[in-house]
Amino acid sequence: MKAAAPSLTGLTTIVKASVKDQTLEQLKQYILSGGLRPGERLPSERALSEALGVGRYSVREALKVLEAVGLVESRVGEGTFLTANTGASFGRILGLSLATWGGTIMEILEARVMIEAESARAAAQHANPEQLSRIEQELRCMQANMHCAPTYLAADMNFHRRIGEASQNAIISQFVCNLIDLLEVTLRETHSDSLPAQAEGGSTHQAIYTAIARGDFRAASDLMRQHIQFSSEVWQTVISLTAEGQSPTKPDSGE
Repeated sequence: MKAAAPSLTGLTTIVKASVKDQTLEQLKQYILSGGLRPGERLPSERALSEALGVGRYSVREALKVLEAVGLVESRVGEGTFLTANTGASFGRILGLSLATWGGTIMEILEARVMIEAESARAAAQHANPEQLSRIEQELRCMQANMHCAPTYLAADMNFHRRIGEASQNAIISQFVCNLIDLLEVTLRETHSDSLPAQAEGGSTHQAIYTAIARGDFRAASDLMRQHIQFSSEVWQTVISLTAEGQSPTKPDSGE
């Protein structure tokens, strides 16, 4: 009689992380280890890629996420530096409930990927001139207020609402508005309404608008998906930093 196969209880599927994700984790740990002082320049992309055994593209993409959450800053012609005020930037984040960040924010972003990519596709197919004008108006407001977080955030949220309206589908429009309303309230309540401007700038919004305006529904959908997925990566990094309960630098005793 054939013996029964041993139980596999307790084993879980091994998740294969992407090279970029592994690169991001390594760089995050490198910064958190305290090897760099605030304001100090990171090694070059080439040096980092050689040390990690990955391509420079993976390093560059990982640094973008770290810059978006305020850990590093890129200076044209100079390199990438550890931000001088990292401790202050994360002081409010580290005190938040992980449940709030890991649940509400991520679930909103996951839902946005599903809904807003199709919203952008529909807008590219059906938007009328007046609706395109409204989307562009919010885009220009964002671009003019990159350093005024509350105004930028309001225009950013309205940009997405206007795309929902331009889908010419009342149900989609309502779903988008509900998601954006929830996201906007959450960002304001957690005092993190400066992160969208740092994380996204205006270039991705501009690309989405351009695709919609020219009726390129495939590009509009893809660009919106990439836009929100990048936001998700930013928040996932914030979540992991929050879970570790520490910041790269300790505030001065006088603060």
